[in-house]
Amino acid sequence: MATLLPRWNLSLRTELIACLLVTSLASTAIVGGLAYQRLTKKFNALVMQESSKNFTADVQKYFKTYGSWAEGQKVEGFRAFSERHRPPPRPDAGGGVLPPPADPRPVGPGLVAQPGNQPPPPSPGGGLHRPPFRFYLFDANYNSLFTLAPYKPGDAIRDEDRARMFPILLDDKVVAYSSPQGEPNYSDLDLGYLSAMRESLVLGTTVGLTLTLLLGLFLGNRLSRSLRNLTGAVQAMGGGALRQQVPVESENEVGVLARAFNRMSDEIARQYEDLRQSHAQIEAMATQMRELSLRDVLTGLHNRRHFDEQCAQFFASAQRYQRPFSVTLCDIDHFKGVNDRFSHATGDEVLRRLGDILKQNMRSSDLVARYGGEEFVVAFPETDLAHAREACEALRLRVEAYPWHEVHPDLRITISMGLSSDTQVGSFHHMLEAADALLYQAKHGGRNQVCSVAADI
Repeated sequence: MATLLPRWNLSLRTELIACLLVTSLASTAIVGGLAYQRLTKKFNALVMQESSKNFTADVQKYFKTYGSWAEGQKVEGFRAFSERHRPPPRPDAGGGVLPPPADPRPVGPGLVAQPGNQPPPPSPGGGLHRPPFRFYLFDANYNSLFTLAPYKPGDAIRDEDRARMFPILLDDKVVAYSSPQGEPNYSDLDLGYLSAMRESLVLGTTVGLTLTLLLGLFLGNRLSRSLRNLTGAVQAMGGGALRQQVPVESENEVGVLARAFNRMSDEIARQYEDLRQSHAQIEAMATQMRELSLRDVLTGLHNRRHFDEQCAQFFASAQRYQRPFSVTLCDIDHFKGVNDRFSHATGDEVLRRLGDILKQNMRSSDLVARYGGEEFVVAFPETDLAHAREACEALRLRVEAYPWHEVHPDLRITISMGLSSDTQVGSFHHMLEAADALLYQAKHGGRNQVCSVAADI
């Protein structure tokens, strides 16, 4: 099962500083720990080396003075002999006496059974003479010379200790074997050295962390500033402001990213502007096409399809709410003769001008359309038969009084109209059929007139 890790809402600057601090702390701790371990190991090796050297020198001097270990033990113990040959204290600058330098020559607890081998009293140096190691000491035949657990004088060396022994020579002759035992028993001076090393490491770590924090703040602010600019620009683009420019403050990867973003922003803004213009053109063309699909090209009036759609809604509303509704169908008298006598171009001009008359003399709520050929239709919402007849009569008189001689000196145009207001016929198509029948009646009744019928109530 996958482990879901927590998501922290931290800024890039905070994350960068935290990463630098963690990395610096980890690296400093590792390097400091390794350095302290190596220094301690080296210090222990040097202490043991110096202690072994002094111990060897004391043993050599002891054998040289008394000729053998047995003869020496008759005169004085090895511990007393070693203490007696230590350098005297050195005077300090203030006229006092400094304790003698730290002498790592060991005096093992195995010597306590012999005279003169008791541990000396504390020196005035505050523990500077503390022996750092204890030593096994064996004769040339690998027999212990003093008591040091697990050995007693005369015990033979064990096999596991034989490999760790090193010889003590006097006049190129092995007189004894020795080996340091146990961990270092630091003197006060040694502890001071180790404390100084620890303080140096702690100080170095503190300085390193401080520098890392300052560097992290500097780099974090510098890097995050550029990235904040990019983030703000991206958010602005998401809000619709596509043309964005961010300052290029460097030539590194962030600078390359900023340049690429600026180019991308310009390209997107340009393409969006082209797309917007294309979309506007397409919308305009679609509106024009939609309008053309609803209007008659010659007269500019609505066409038959649009009239049927709208008139069906007017009729349904009139029936549902019991409101008056009227529709009229009109036709140009003797229009075929106009085409034959004056030309089809003149006939088209007559149709255009009649369309203008209809648009100018009908209400904005009325629906006017060219229904086909020389036939026009008008729907009168919220209009009863009497008021619709008044509007039709006014329209007929305007057509008759229009100065058609401007089109041709011999041209005279009149219209005949059939008007229906019966909304109980079932559909607006039946109303149109009724209006067409009345138009036929007007044609045969002498033309240039309006014929209507009242609704059955």
